[in-house]
Amino acid sequence: MSGFGPNIIVFLHPIIRFSMKNMEKKSLKSSRKDGQILKVDLDSTSKAGVLAFVRDSIARKAKFSIVTPNPEIVLMAQKDRNLAQSLEAANLAIPDGIGLSQAARFLSLAAPRNILLRIPVCFVQGLGVGLATFVARDWLLDCLPVIKGRELFMELVKLANKKGWRVFFLGGESGEAKDAGEKLRRSLKSARIAYAPGPMLDDEARPKTQEDKNAEIYCIRQINEFKPHLLFVALKAPRQEKWLMKWLGTLDIGGGMVVGGTFKYISGQSKLPPHWMENLGLEWLWRLITEPWRLKRVLTAFPIFPLKVFLYKLNTP
Repeated sequence: MSGFGPNIIVFLHPIIRFSMKNMEKKSLKSSRKDGQILKVDLDSTSKAGVLAFVRDSIARKAKFSIVTPNPEIVLMAQKDRNLAQSLEAANLAIPDGIGLSQAARFLSLAAPRNILLRIPVCFVQGLGVGLATFVARDWLLDCLPVIKGRELFMELVKLANKKGWRVFFLGGESGEAKDAGEKLRRSLKSARIAYAPGPMLDDEARPKTQEDKNAEIYCIRQINEFKPHLLFVALKAPRQEKWLMKWLGTLDIGGGMVVGGTFKYISGQSKLPPHWMENLGLEWLWRLITEPWRLKRVLTAFPIFPLKVFLYKLNTP
């Protein structure tokens, strides 16, 4: 029995070491990656989990970044290595869109290896997952919960108001950052809100002109002088993801999050879909009706993305 203690310690040492490394990784990344769609890792968590992560990170002065991939961004990452690296580098990659839940559930279903059987089985599985969007939504979300980026944005701004934090809105081509900021100032009195339009960028997040380069330098100076607890970046995908990762180390902020077209919804420049359309996963149809010039982007979300996921499963036994 005298050797039992040392022996058990030797036996458990690699397990303990592995657990400690895992804990360190979780501390850095905030939570493990719970899902993977077309090789893009996603974090499965809740709004409460994100808020707790943000509160803790700011309290510890641990700078963080949050991205919100949707089906369109996941597809972009297949051909854009810099975007893929930016998504991977983020502390949290929150799935935004029921299409990602559908894909996660579809990919989780077992299928035969025999290709002659695999094709019809996967096809039937795809139909079943599509139907589940209308009759078994919880079954989909249980596999990969999604959080709307604009809803998470509002929860974080409300948290900032509660804590008396400084918040900075960056981006927007039509003054929506300013409009959103001024609108929220009226209802959220305790949060200090600042905003700037930011530069026009190319798809590699580089300023398009010398004027845009000057605008970039100026907005970075504004941000660092304001020292926001939260920075929200709306420069369109994939530019906003690349820009945030490029400058994160330079920015004097608590943390940053990309928000896409959120400022447009908050300012009222874009109309929100009816709740019943959101619940049925038909936001893509609402966008097509209200913003027909976005046809290409709508087609990316449906049907191109489901087709890519289907083909991926066929070729990944």
